[in-house]
Amino acid sequence: MPLAKSEFLRFAYDVTKKSSIYHRSNKEKRKAGKDFFLAIKKRNANLALRTPEATSLMRVTGFNKPQIDGFYDLLLKLPEQFGFQASQIHNADETGVSTVPKNDTVLSAKKKTGWKTQSTERGRNVTVMFSMNATGHFIPPMFIFPRTKWIRMVV
Repeated sequence: MPLAKSEFLRFAYDVTKKSSIYHRSNKEKRKAGKDFFLAIKKRNANLALRTPEATSLMRVTGFNKPQIDGFYDLLLKLPEQFGFQASQIHNADETGVSTVPKNDTVLSAKKKTGWKTQSTERGRNVTVMFSMNATGHFIPPMFIFPRTKWIRMVV
């Protein structure tokens, strides 16, 4: 699990305190300062503050060694049992795409407002399904639109 910025600064404070290393950290807040964090980021260009992806508890607890081993045991048995070829084994994944895009950051002069026209609609999610087989061939993406009410027209 990654650390939040404040947790990282508290951890840095605790390490310097326990190791008896000289530090200029804030002793009242018991955490390292902003300058320390900026120096760490400068020395490690690949570090960035990112928003973590939400993961359900079921997914986290279900992802363990016995479950993974069971999956691969089945994966090895099924082709032998049914005679599947590599071209008949597909891996599929889906993702949700909003019909209303989010705002990107814009570059503007200081103390000026950057404007961008955008829809005020909340938007709906469209599911996009991708599938590729074990030999590298893929099926064109499939779009699954939200359910709508169909009106039966009587002629």
